[in-house]
Amino acid sequence: MSQSFATLHSAHQTMLLAHRAMVRDLDRVARTAEQLAKSPNPEQAVALREYVDRLFQVIEHHHEGEDEFLWPRLRRLGADEEALTLMTTEHDELSKVLHSWHDVSRRLGTASGVEAELARLTKGVREQLSEHAGDEERELSGRLAPVLGKQIWRGFATHMRKTAPSWTLKFMPAWLSSVAGSGERGGVPAPPVAALFRRWLEKRQRAAFGENY
Repeated sequence: MSQSFATLHSAHQTMLLAHRAMVRDLDRVARTAEQLAKSPNPEQAVALREYVDRLFQVIEHHHEGEDEFLWPRLRRLGADEEALTLMTTEHDELSKVLHSWHDVSRRLGTASGVEAELARLTKGVREQLSEHAGDEERELSGRLAPVLGKQIWRGFATHMRKTAPSWTLKFMPAWLSSVAGSGERGGVPAPPVAALFRRWLEKRQRAAFGENY
């Protein structure tokens, strides 16, 4: 990325933090599922199942917001069509693997072999999502940048808030804050909420990931 993090619009910063948190959590899900496959823990399996469900919803909402708001508006402004096609194509491909991954996660703790299957699928999802995030970040700062003004970013941030599941209002600020460096706090929405629910989030992550937290 040619621009420094601090010079980006706050909504752009939030997007970068979200990508980072998604990839981090997918890595933790994969390692935890592998461990559960070797050493079953019914209580942790339930906590992991619940956390994966939330992570799935966050990723889905992130992509839906781009598909429903960001890409259509950029297209109307004459954004690079090849870049937009790349983004929508990658979203379609990711949607298929994400739903398969989520379906398997919902069987955690109910049948043998599910943990190993989830670990395998999660590694694939993590690799594909990480590659897409890299492509998206490059395009937003490259071919799509000429039409990405403050008004678009503000509108995108508003759209994401209005369409988010209600439970994410306390989850997202703390979740984003947990991956933000000292010079990246501008990407964390509602800092007081992030601070208030930091321990709430940590408790749920520790229950789900155990020593992989």
